[in-house]
Amino acid sequence: MPENNARKWTIISIILTLAGALMCAAGIILDEYDFYWLILVGLLVGLTFLILIFVFGAQARRLDRLFNHESELLAHWTFDLTQQRQKAEKEYQARKAGNRILLLVVISFFVVIGGLFLAFGFDDLSDAGVFLVIMLSVLGLITLAALLAPRAAHKRMLRSSPEVYVGPFSAWVLGEYTQWKAPMTRLNRVLLKMDKQDLIIDIDYFILQRYGYQQHHCRIPVPAGQEDEAGRAAMNIASANRVAFVPLPFTLAS
Repeated sequence: MPENNARKWTIISIILTLAGALMCAAGIILDEYDFYWLILVGLLVGLTFLILIFVFGAQARRLDRLFNHESELLAHWTFDLTQQRQKAEKEYQARKAGNRILLLVVISFFVVIGGLFLAFGFDDLSDAGVFLVIMLSVLGLITLAALLAPRAAHKRMLRSSPEVYVGPFSAWVLGEYTQWKAPMTRLNRVLLKMDKQDLIIDIDYFILQRYGYQQHHCRIPVPAGQEDEAGRAAMNIASANRVAFVPLPFTLAS
């Protein structure tokens, strides 16, 4: 059975939520004007990861239902190593491009917020120096994560079991988990189509991001000989989510 990584991220989120709470407590105990930023940063970290506890917890429970072949599982397929490498390379290139854009946004945010704090938030230069070191350290860690995460995900997909688990609200595809029934996520339609010579189930969905709803696709490869099962799985996904199902231009055998 594949590893349920959502459980690991649930534990990490719990730890970081507690870290945020400790930062808030430290800011309150010190009770000095120069340390009020500890409370603000602690609140930001704590509330963010408190939300993620529930997000990752729900993912972990849904993955367990898929991996244990419970009623939610619609299809389970195994692929060869060539298909696994092709999928990993496509995801790697897409993640690199997306992370570069996200990193530029984060750096801009840090520059603006950090500049305002340095300009108006401190009377003592030593306290401002400590704040600057912390901000630069956090930014450095975020930058490192943004640069290394795509490569780490690529290696994880190559090491993962070459399997696919398909459910009505989510799918685990060669080590990558996608769910289209989640907060700020809206499923648009389900397609069954050919990608060059390969049949895929294309889950077309939107996620609410900075500039409104952004379109995303979960491309689920179908092994040869499983066309009928793929058609039924795609129709069940569309039916469960009450969206349109777009089949192949020819009728699959029943």
